Amino acid sequence: MTIKLQTVLPSQYATTAAVVETAFTGIEYTDHDEHQLIGRLRKSPLYHPTFDVLASTAAGEVIGFAMLSVATVNQQPATGQPLLVLAPLAVLPAYQGQGVGSALVRELERRAHIAGYPAISILGDPSYYGRFGYTAAAAFNITAPFEVPAENFMLHELTPHALTHYHGKLHYDAAFGIN
Repeated sequence: MTIKLQTVLPSQYATTAAVVETAFTGIEYTDHDEHQLIGRLRKSPLYHPTFDVLASTAAGEVIGFAMLSVATVNQQPATGQPLLVLAPLAVLPAYQGQGVGSALVRELERRAHIAGYPAISILGDPSYYGRFGYTAAAAFNITAPFEVPAENFMLHELTPHALTHYHGKLHYDAAFGIN
């Protein structure tokens, strides 16, 4: 299957929200707010359109979506060191297991590296994200701002040793409503 990746245009916001909502339907470990979260993140002063990506078929059907948002690590968010958070990553159920999610993750990692960000954080399944080099954030002395199993709170350095001087709590964009 040919997968086309592109930056989301404002005219595609509703379509991407629908894809995210559909992809998370029936998922146990979610608050089912992901489709609304992307709208809030797009209104954030830290929003980067280049980190807002969709996947489509050769025929133009939108089948997946992923987004990165800016976060900081330190004891205080105002003085924190920047990195990115991958959330959400969504693929329509009929297209899961066909490389769409992998293509979205790799594209966002490429864009983040070009932009000079040191790492990406994810809250997810270690058996899935481990394939991309994501490991427990605890190995980097970085903690979540909420209670979560250590194996599900992960980071991936985009450049080796990029997080050497990072430590403390991860502070998400205010759009997440969790800091």
